[in-house]
Amino acid sequence: MNTYFEVKAEIDGEVEILFGSYDKQDCIYEKEAERDSWKEQGYKKIKIVSRQVEEKPDKEVYPDLITKKELFIKQAPSFNFELDEDELLEVAIERGFVTVVDEVNGLYKINEDYEGVE
Repeated sequence: MNTYFEVKAEIDGEVEILFGSYDKQDCIYEKEAERDSWKEQGYKKIKIVSRQVEEKPDKEVYPDLITKKELFIKQAPSFNFELDEDELLEVAIERGFVTVVDEVNGLYKINEDYEGVE
């Protein structure tokens, strides 16, 4: 199962989904960016909720989401294979190369602004 996040709101007594993403930060950004516009349209009780889905994130839509195993396969050579999957993930998080998106399901986001270690 994978966690999917949705921005939901009420309008005319009905609940509508305004936005959805596997990345919670996407929903937070969208909610903040569109809140005033949605309120002007009459939406109330705007909130982010999550649900479990069978579908995995599409790599074409979410190319920066990665699992621990995918991270290991891509980055282990950079560490001369001296770190196991857990150790490499820990280093990647500490250095800001990845951030946790869904810890339960093991999804991480590659930081596009990562500049490396000096």
